[in-house]
Amino acid sequence: MSAVEAVALRRPLVGSVRAAYLACVILFGWAIMQFYAPGTGFTSLISIGDAINQRQMTKLRNVPHFVYEDSAGYDGAYYVQLALYPTLQNPRLATAIDNLPYRARRILFCWVAWAAGLDQPAWIVQAFALLNVVSWFGLAWVLLRWFPATSWGNFFRWFSMMFSHGVCMSVRDSLVDGPALLLLALALAAWEEGRKWRASVLLGLAGLGRETSLLVSTMFAPGDRNNRAGWRLCVRAVVAAALPLLVWVIYLRWRLGPANETGLNNFTLPLAGLAEKWGAVANAMMEHPGRAVSRATLAVTLALTVQFLFFVLRWRPREIWWRVGATFAVLLMFISTPVWEGFPGAAARVLLPMTLAFNVLVPRGARWFAVLLAGNLTVLAAFNEFSPPREFYTVEAPGELISALKIERTGGWYGAEGSGGLRWRWSSGQSELRIHNHAGGPLLITCAGHATSALDARRLRISVGPATAARANDAMVWSGELGALSAKFQFGVTVPLGETILSFTTDKPAHPVDADPRKMAFMISNLTLVAKPAAGP
Repeated sequence: MSAVEAVALRRPLVGSVRAAYLACVILFGWAIMQFYAPGTGFTSLISIGDAINQRQMTKLRNVPHFVYEDSAGYDGAYYVQLALYPTLQNPRLATAIDNLPYRARRILFCWVAWAAGLDQPAWIVQAFALLNVVSWFGLAWVLLRWFPATSWGNFFRWFSMMFSHGVCMSVRDSLVDGPALLLLALALAAWEEGRKWRASVLLGLAGLGRETSLLVSTMFAPGDRNNRAGWRLCVRAVVAAALPLLVWVIYLRWRLGPANETGLNNFTLPLAGLAEKWGAVANAMMEHPGRAVSRATLAVTLALTVQFLFFVLRWRPREIWWRVGATFAVLLMFISTPVWEGFPGAAARVLLPMTLAFNVLVPRGARWFAVLLAGNLTVLAAFNEFSPPREFYTVEAPGELISALKIERTGGWYGAEGSGGLRWRWSSGQSELRIHNHAGGPLLITCAGHATSALDARRLRISVGPATAARANDAMVWSGELGALSAKFQFGVTVPLGETILSFTTDKPAHPVDADPRKMAFMISNLTLVAKPAAGP
């Protein structure tokens, strides 16, 4: 076969591979758009919990943002406040942020959000929420250097990085890991191109974003341990990379005092944390083998273990990428419960450089595919990160009515949950929806949804009445027996101007289910309320 014929045969393959890359980029963009909500924008990506609402800084409190119920939130809720106060001069930061000196070390991306938001609080919050999204697109482009769109093998490695649990968790919770990985990838690319000082500067910036990024300084080491000139260059490059963080830490010590080094709790004896995690995974699989979260945790833990063993058993200290991966494999040995705990936990994002080095180094060919596949199983857990918060009910009404109709939850509802197309809330036994009608006249609202019992058979009663009346006088609109299978209900109510209460009650007390500490009686899922003007006077 001639070279021309080979190229002609290869064109359809390359075209289909490029289409797959593009489809993944479009899919990611579509998934992120699902987190947008009118009024609060993309702030559901920051994971701000109601537990810290009272401690929020004024600028954040005055910016409309999504708040997760019954939740302490996640680290992004602290970093976004640093972005709103980038000079750290407001004394209330010390009470709003759990460990200000520790959090403030990772200041770089807070500065970036502040600059992108032009010192406007509402813009800063949105910029912070989207910083990981922009970094994802940047990383997708940079990784083409090592995984070009020329084969399905490259696509698999690129896809496994871009949709790894660590990257997706960073995007979902507006963390520092994703943007730091982008800077690390740029630094490694610069070093490979012979641009030594650019690599050092980029690594220094990554260290200001996440201090463990400086572990990638092992790339500066010469492959030949007898290369004295290489070691001198290595020392200079490491010092230059570490200097920005060192200066910033000295400034923080001067302004804020010593940090409460909670980060030291993240380390333990070699492999003790990993062993403890495998014990938790085994217990979860034995007790709840059918739960998606148990399987996802197993996949993440297995993948990280495979990556660790790849670097331990395949000794290549002369290779830059091996040194990078091996450094984080050593880190894996010492990380403890705070990093591993949870389902799946934070380890996959903390060890992202190891995952990248793994995908770069695993040899090509069918005999290594099983290793490559096993080491990238974190992808199975990543898609759980793309479930945007949604209420268990939706309101449908003509454009002129939708803004005049407000639904408020009261009573014993637990936090909203969802999976795929299913959205639900559990109730502790008596819960209400308070309907506010400001449409200028009565509305006819058709309600439909599904109800499920927690464990035992029970009767659910749905009634309606004015907010000012006793609930015992409400009119029943639906009643039915509930079991393990969901029961569908549908009814229509006429809602006058003002407030009307839709009440959900049951005839048996609530109780815990499995290991869940909540006392649950019934679940209402995918409730729809369709409103239109009521006929007649």
